[in-house]
Amino acid sequence: MATLPEEISMSTSKLISPLALLRTLWVVAVAMLACGVFPASAQADLLPEILVTTAAIVDPEYDWGRDGVDCPNANYGDGNNRFVFTDRDYNMWLAYMDPLTGDFDPPDGHGELIDKNAAFSTDFGNGPEWMFGIQGSQIVYTKYLPVQRPSTFSASVAIAEMVEDASWQAGIIRNGIKKQSPMATLDLDDPAPRLNYQDFAKKNVYWRIANDPSSEQLMPISELTGGASRRWVSGTHKVIFSGNAAADENGIVYKQVFLYDTDTDELEQLTFDPVTKWGAFMWQAPEYNNEYVFFTIYGRKSIAIYRYLRGSSGVSQWTMVYYVPMPEMLPYIWSPEPFVHNGHSFIFFQISSSPKANDLSVPTQIAMTGIDAAHPFRMLTNDASVRRVRMDPEYYILPGMGPFIYYNRYIPSTPTREVINDGVWRVDTKLGPPDPDKQKVTCP
Repeated sequence: MATLPEEISMSTSKLISPLALLRTLWVVAVAMLACGVFPASAQADLLPEILVTTAAIVDPEYDWGRDGVDCPNANYGDGNNRFVFTDRDYNMWLAYMDPLTGDFDPPDGHGELIDKNAAFSTDFGNGPEWMFGIQGSQIVYTKYLPVQRPSTFSASVAIAEMVEDASWQAGIIRNGIKKQSPMATLDLDDPAPRLNYQDFAKKNVYWRIANDPSSEQLMPISELTGGASRRWVSGTHKVIFSGNAAADENGIVYKQVFLYDTDTDELEQLTFDPVTKWGAFMWQAPEYNNEYVFFTIYGRKSIAIYRYLRGSSGVSQWTMVYYVPMPEMLPYIWSPEPFVHNGHSFIFFQISSSPKANDLSVPTQIAMTGIDAAHPFRMLTNDASVRRVRMDPEYYILPGMGPFIYYNRYIPSTPTREVINDGVWRVDTKLGPPDPDKQKVTCP
């Protein structure tokens, strides 16, 4: 439904100019919307939204049980069906997921207090995140210095890790003061996980081996050039991000997708066409022989998937192979992330009628798409009668039920009333239970 037309499909083994590609994609998008393709999708069978908890658990991040494998012996016997979040009192909590039902345990998320003075998710645009490695799952987060007013000057990078007696050790890392918003690598077999993070002024971005402060190095990224969109590429030590490219011949600066290799200190620009790109994720796609692919928000209102392909001239380059425009009434995309299930890749996201990412006055919906024509765009929530803001979607794969998308839900704000918490909800993707023959995660 949202594939590229034949004249720009790579099956023709020819590449066209970026401007020609852009014109063709625009014609395709307009034609699809005019024909009512996506409104028809939005009217598909209504998937029920399931209330998980009424507690105000904002932006929970889930441990690697989300791959659909229940490992009770992982993490010194603490298991892998867990999530972490920070409350508005700056307390960071660990709680659990029932692998059979997907319910929270306890429902309010207050299972174990891991640390205090941890930044709330909206303070810097991100709450605590997981870091994976051979030593188990750790948590990276922003922590305020004790006895100081929470601010960018008192913010520091911190790590919490479980030790052999199943207790937690948490605190600011060496050289972590006046730095914030860490993102970590997510490879279970990594003997030396890595971090990247920003300084307090968001002018510089650094990376380091987590347990080696002397390894810290400056990255060619800043807040202006893409510091907020940086993501590690699993299976590598590379970071993909969207940032300002050099001005074109008309003096216009577009955000493009870049790849930075922390092993070689090499920076590569991946996209060049005159359209703004917003963030990017790169992963190995089973449907393409586990080749690396990436997606980006293309011009705010569509998703574009790229593969590294050789053209008729013999030169290989990152090439758009699939393009997904959004519904006309809900054109703006926020918080997209990918996951792989039973040999196929999927991208889920929030869609809105508002161009403002944190507009809490406008109802939003959750949708998803595959990365090829076999799994087209579809709505996961589409009941317009339930006016709710749906934000911060995350996926979690239940061993016997398959992938669910969890998200925060709110009653929209009005000119006279602030937004009201409506709890954490989830919706079934209907992709089915995990196929054991296609699961890569093994229990320790």
